[in-house]
Amino acid sequence: MQYSQLPKKAHRFIKPIGLPDQLRLSTKRHYVCRGLAVLGLLPLSASLLMAITLDGGEQSFYQVLVALLLPILFILGTLKHHLVLDNPSGQRFKQLQFMGFHFKKASQAPLQSTELLLRHDSHDRSQYELKIDTLVYSIGNLADTKQVVMFIAHTFKIPAKEQISDFPNIHDLTSLPPANATDDKNSHATDEIFPPIIIPPLWSPKVVLRFFYPLPFLMAFGVAIKFIGDLLHVL
Repeated sequence: MQYSQLPKKAHRFIKPIGLPDQLRLSTKRHYVCRGLAVLGLLPLSASLLMAITLDGGEQSFYQVLVALLLPILFILGTLKHHLVLDNPSGQRFKQLQFMGFHFKKASQAPLQSTELLLRHDSHDRSQYELKIDTLVYSIGNLADTKQVVMFIAHTFKIPAKEQISDFPNIHDLTSLPPANATDDKNSHATDEIFPPIIIPPLWSPKVVLRFFYPLPFLMAFGVAIKFIGDLLHVL
């Protein structure tokens, strides 16, 4: 199977660079750093505006603040943290990368011990996802998800498992029936074993509130900057 044959959703996290020798998958820590860098643009923009429009001691304060924020956000924005599947060494490991420099490998283990699992999506049982080690990626329908799992399994000689045909038991993926037959079988089996699951909408109140979690910290940061600026102005 060629990389170009993979579904488009898989291209978001599987990049052709390094294949078939190596696959680098972004971890949660990677996205946390990127998120903090994006959030930091707000105080940086405000400080930059103050440094341009004010004068005297206030201007100097904001210029120092900009000088501090710029390198911090640059580092957060360029840091990369990956789960690496490496064929030449037969190992998987996690690694931090900064501007092309690769730090020491962590959590090293044989490729053969890597968990590669095809299962129902955690939020929508009509869709499917793959789990590889500690990372989970939602793909879509069964055929596309199975295709991605088999691509990784064949490229890196990792045993592929599935948790669909006999949920919650795990079996070899090769024993999974065709997509349509599996969907029909599981739709009845799941209803008999488990009560219907109500999936909350994507933009539920709890999800929306998560976007406002950083707001108190940003407000406190703004109040602190204003207080220090007023204090410098008085002095």
